[in-house]
Amino acid sequence: MKFIIHGKNMEVTDALKSYVKEKLGKMEKYSRHIVDVNVELSVAKNPRIKNNQEVTVTTSVNGMMLRSEEKSTNMYAAIDLVGDKLERQLKKYERKRTEHSAVKTAVAMGELVEDEEEETAEGAPAAKKTTAKKKAAAKPAPKRKIKNERLAIKPMSPEEAAAQMELLKYSFMLFRNQDSNELNIIFKLDGKNKEYGVIIPNESVDEAVVMRV
Repeated sequence: MKFIIHGKNMEVTDALKSYVKEKLGKMEKYSRHIVDVNVELSVAKNPRIKNNQEVTVTTSVNGMMLRSEEKSTNMYAAIDLVGDKLERQLKKYERKRTEHSAVKTAVAMGELVEDEEEETAEGAPAAKKTTAKKKAAAKPAPKRKIKNERLAIKPMSPEEAAAQMELLKYSFMLFRNQDSNELNIIFKLDGKNKEYGVIIPNESVDEAVVMRV
């Protein structure tokens, strides 16, 4: 397992590198298919941010992208948190892969890897959103933050792209269709059912075709 560790607004010491490898190296016992682990350690410049130490980890298992991030007042504590979260995700992923033998089957049954920490009590998220809306009405809208992410675009089926999009918790995602070798965009359709649409470019007529998957 190869680690790619870099820092943002900070210097990554040898001690931090060793701790990252020690903590995240435990993932290998849950899956033998992890090759590269990209780790970003960053410190927020804004002094008003309490948990200003952040760790973001991106890796892939059998072509499926896993991503997790955690914040704390201490970088070592943030590494512990993100390591524990990734272990839980890997346990779920490997259990579902064993039970259903393929990611495509898991998508068809609507079973996807989820972050346990987001399984809150029913009604709690809605209450938080309502409070946030009231505050937004009283104050000017904050400046929109844009976060760039670099992901390897590998050939895959729309079903596999849907599974990876759910793992990354995206509402849409760019992927290369393994059948046509073209770049497509998969996105969630409105509704309670887990349905997805794929935008397929049609260069001959200067338009895009949308199909359901």
